[in-house]
Amino acid sequence: MIGGGVAVSDPIPHQAKVPAGDYAVPADEEINQIRESLRGLRYGSVNIIVQDGVIIQIDRTEKRRLRNGKAAR
Repeated sequence: MIGGGVAVSDPIPHQAKVPAGDYAVPADEEINQIRESLRGLRYGSVNIIVQDGVIIQIDRTEKRRLRNGKAAR
């Protein structure tokens, strides 16, 4: 370094490893919400967002397939 400066770098914080048994078990209401999101879904996806071992959001994306009118006859 020019001028005798000092380089300081902060270490990247590492997430502590939590044993699998220490995560919260989803409540019945959360499981029911996931089931409801899946009910009737023919084409699409359900994404479950987890933060700190807790379900915080459920996204459902549904795709509707349109058939060509000539193929349906």
